[in-house]
Amino acid sequence: MRTLEQENQILKTELAAERFMIDQITKLNSSEIITDGIQEMLGALGAYVHADRSYVFEITDNYITTNTYEWCAPGVIPQIDNLKGITFDEMPHWIEIFLKGETILIDHLEDVRLSMPQEYELLKMQNIRTLIAFPISLHDHLIGFVGLDNPEMSRSRLIERMLYLLGQHVGIAIDDYKKERIRLEMAAAKSRQEYKRDMENILGGAQIGIWSIEMEHGKAPRMYADRTMCELLGVHPSISPEDCYDVWFAGISPNYVAAVLDNVDIVRRDGYSEITYTWNHPARGLIWVRCGGVFFHNYPDGGFLIRGYHQDVTASIRSELRYQSLTAATSQIYYAIYTIDLKQDYMEQLSTANALFPLSDDKGVASEKIGSICKKYVREDYQPKLQDFFDLSTLQERLTHNRFVSREYPDKDGLWKRATFIVPEYEDGTDFSQILYVTQVIDEYKQKELAWQQELVQAADEARRANIAKSDFLSRMSHDIRTPINGIMGLLDIEELNPDSPERLRECHTRIRVCASHLLGLINDVLDMNKLESGELILEKTPFDLRILLKDCWTILEFQAAKMELTFEPISAGSITRPYVIGSPLHVRQIFTNILSNAIKYNKRGGKISVSARAAASTEDSVSYEFTIADTGIGMSQEYLEHIFEPFSQEDPGARTTYHGTGLGMSIVHRLVDSLGGTIRVESEKNVGSRFIFTLPFQLDPSPKSQNPAENEPPAADISGMHILIVEDNELNREIAQYLLEDAGATVTAVCDGLEGYQKFVSSPPETFDLILMDIMMPVMDGLEAATKIRSCDHPDALTIPIVAMSANAFSDDVLASKKAGMNEHLAKPLELNKLMQVLARFRM
Repeated sequence: MRTLEQENQILKTELAAERFMIDQITKLNSSEIITDGIQEMLGALGAYVHADRSYVFEITDNYITTNTYEWCAPGVIPQIDNLKGITFDEMPHWIEIFLKGETILIDHLEDVRLSMPQEYELLKMQNIRTLIAFPISLHDHLIGFVGLDNPEMSRSRLIERMLYLLGQHVGIAIDDYKKERIRLEMAAAKSRQEYKRDMENILGGAQIGIWSIEMEHGKAPRMYADRTMCELLGVHPSISPEDCYDVWFAGISPNYVAAVLDNVDIVRRDGYSEITYTWNHPARGLIWVRCGGVFFHNYPDGGFLIRGYHQDVTASIRSELRYQSLTAATSQIYYAIYTIDLKQDYMEQLSTANALFPLSDDKGVASEKIGSICKKYVREDYQPKLQDFFDLSTLQERLTHNRFVSREYPDKDGLWKRATFIVPEYEDGTDFSQILYVTQVIDEYKQKELAWQQELVQAADEARRANIAKSDFLSRMSHDIRTPINGIMGLLDIEELNPDSPERLRECHTRIRVCASHLLGLINDVLDMNKLESGELILEKTPFDLRILLKDCWTILEFQAAKMELTFEPISAGSITRPYVIGSPLHVRQIFTNILSNAIKYNKRGGKISVSARAAASTEDSVSYEFTIADTGIGMSQEYLEHIFEPFSQEDPGARTTYHGTGLGMSIVHRLVDSLGGTIRVESEKNVGSRFIFTLPFQLDPSPKSQNPAENEPPAADISGMHILIVEDNELNREIAQYLLEDAGATVTAVCDGLEGYQKFVSSPPETFDLILMDIMMPVMDGLEAATKIRSCDHPDALTIPIVAMSANAFSDDVLASKKAGMNEHLAKPLELNKLMQVLARFRM
């Protein structure tokens, strides 16, 4: 039994041979000079079957045969002059066969030695080994024959069926040519009508229509169609040539129009071409058409003429598409492909793309072979899971609403594979009896999937641990935030109980400030960590004196150290030889204050903290300092040192001072040091103390403003007499700012949002306000938009009036945003009174 692929290949070969013969008939019919057409046909026929020689013998009225046309392959000696006047007696058996209208095919000359002795001697003398010959007839009257010497017989048999038709056509052509010239036109017209009828009858059965298209300058295109062509177009034979062309052209599927027009150009350029396309028949619907045409030169008035054929090849194309759908459905499968007929319970192998993994025998009973695949190749522990999948009795039901079903399994060598049953996409959409079974090796993909699953398990475990850590963090934060808030509320209660005790009130105020500062520190830690983790940290490039920055850091923490009775050893004089640097002072200060704060928090009462520095590296325009901060505190274990820079990490929360931290301080320090291009390491011993050693690189300031830190001390702030516009939506914050500024001698106008602030400014006379204090986050219009509109308005003071931002958004990118909007300065909430006064005084006129 031939496979579907073999059947398809045979069909393709036969269709190609049939197409070749139709082309020869069409070209011969279209030849303006019959002799040239016959000669061209002999050449094409001889080349197609790889013959040495092809020829035409004509029979005269006295039963004599003569070689009248001949074609020879390169290197073959012509014989036309030697084969004249051969009588019927010399080839009696051939003449008898030709009179019956049959074709002669000789595969081996020795086969006819006894049955055709006269012909045998004639052929042997010419060294002819194989031969094909067919009669030339005219109205069932034998007038000659066509022969081909030493052809390839396999190709000869492909065209055997069409040879009789070609012989009839050659007969008509020869008969036309022999007529007397005067009567030739009348006879030719009659003969062509007969030929046309004959061709219509012959080609009509094969659904082949003949047409001519004329393109004449200044006139509509015309198509002349024979009866079969009219049927293929679905039109009546009486249709006008102009309407016939329009019907044909309108029926071409839109996606093929460009290709058909291109093919017309190819015909005009090369003389002949062929195309297959879809055409919308008024009754049959969408059909496939094969169309070939021949170009005729010297058409009058600059136009052109094309003659050709139009064949309905829908059946063969659908068969080919069916096969293509089978192979397309498995184009990505590189293992093996089987076709299964569920009705016949038959299984046949289409292909094996990978010889390393043969599945089973090439064909046989499907239910048995598919079961053997499961037992032979599926790993034993997976076989029960695959039995239902390989059950062919339920497969048609499983594929009713699915184009395919598949299952993955390991084979007995541990290699992962995927088995799939596929329904080919047939045009009618109902044939589910023919299916495909394919197997694909997916080991690499499966191993990755298993690895991903393991990673997911690990990620889930890490997420669980992270959630536990965050839960612990939230628990600690709840405690740590509530502790200072509880202290603040308790101290407020004490104040209410002692309204007449100034000393107790001052003490309460001091302790409230400490609680509030600690609460602010907790919040800043969380916000800083979020900024670092999101990658939104923006470093500054600001000139500053490193000595003043370090002094300020200790000043901030000095009160806390005093309560612990700690001794502080600052950096020795002269250690920082090049103090004027360019960098990000905000973040450098954060590093030092976090480490120093920990050194205080985890120290012993009466202990010591020391800070030292040395230049680790230096160039003409840069310097890198190594700092060491050492304490005599509770220290850390070696195990904990591996986790000290992880977020939320705390070794011994019970050993902390009164106000616990977030567990983020060291993580923030580590990330800041990295961001600044430095390094950090920790040395510690339990109950002995810790040493933080870190390096920070800086660019040197080429033009420092002062060599003496004392010269940079700000003057005393004085804002008396200033008229300040406060734009703040929070009522309490607005009242506090207004009270503090008016208490310092300023005149204050307060509004509730950015739009109101903008309107108040633009409606005021020039020089009404000396400064605008602008909140950022407000309803109606925020501070950034308000500042931008103020700077772009036509008020005389729009470009000169100082605008100072006051916002709870205190990160460096928030500062940049306010500067971009046209603000002169940025103050972070909660406002520090002294800093507020210093900034405002700097802008006093």
